[in-house]
Amino acid sequence: MSDWVRFTFALNARMQAFVDVRDALFCLDDARRREDDFAWLQAASDLRASLLGDMGRKAALGEIVGLLDSLQTSLGHLAEEHPSLAPSIRKACNRLEHHLNALQQPDLSEASQFLVRDALISQYYNAQKKHDLLGHKQCLPQFLSVLGSDRGARVELLHKLLTPLLEAVETMDQMFNDYVQWQHRKAVEGSDKITPDRNHHYGLLVVGLPRGHVASGLVPDMSGNHRVIRIRFQRWVPCEPPEEVKDSVDYAFMLVPIA
Repeated sequence: MSDWVRFTFALNARMQAFVDVRDALFCLDDARRREDDFAWLQAASDLRASLLGDMGRKAALGEIVGLLDSLQTSLGHLAEEHPSLAPSIRKACNRLEHHLNALQQPDLSEASQFLVRDALISQYYNAQKKHDLLGHKQCLPQFLSVLGSDRGARVELLHKLLTPLLEAVETMDQMFNDYVQWQHRKAVEGSDKITPDRNHHYGLLVVGLPRGHVASGLVPDMSGNHRVIRIRFQRWVPCEPPEEVKDSVDYAFMLVPIA
């Protein structure tokens, strides 16, 4: 199922903070590699809101550190229950400890200061707050490509400062899936309800669909909380409004027991 598309739905505020930072970092890195100046600026602005706690969000760094600690504890319990997995789990815990230490280094503090002080990011950040998503009042569409020509001074420096956080988030995102099994279900007439076991604390729902299904426009619409989650599949077709799927849909899901 490695080629399946994964959709994540956070079940608590701590995991939502992680998802927000993960998505912003991944989009920021993708825009950096593609040299897409507008996408990079939007991702940097979103990351600033998540890391520093703005636009209705909690400051995410403390939440991510807490998740790292919870993940270590959970893996320790898993090693006790399954001794055969203990060697690989010890390696995983060592990686997490390395990331915890890295997040205490000065680079991350410098990255946060960069996101606040950089004039371009600050101007676009303020434009977003005023729903000026292209930065018309700052004339960004006219000069952003010229200003972005010196990429090393801004894009590459921020990437270097954020690398410890990016590596930690990538590791966590992978481990959230490594030790949890997929469960297969059918959404009858396009809808389903998942009721997590109340004796366990889950932080994240992951829904998987074959890439071909997603390419045809099939996407899950998820709502709810840690007690009950409702999934309704829709089809997004170009030039058409979202269409509720009436046929049954086979899908897979996993609940990550990290809260």
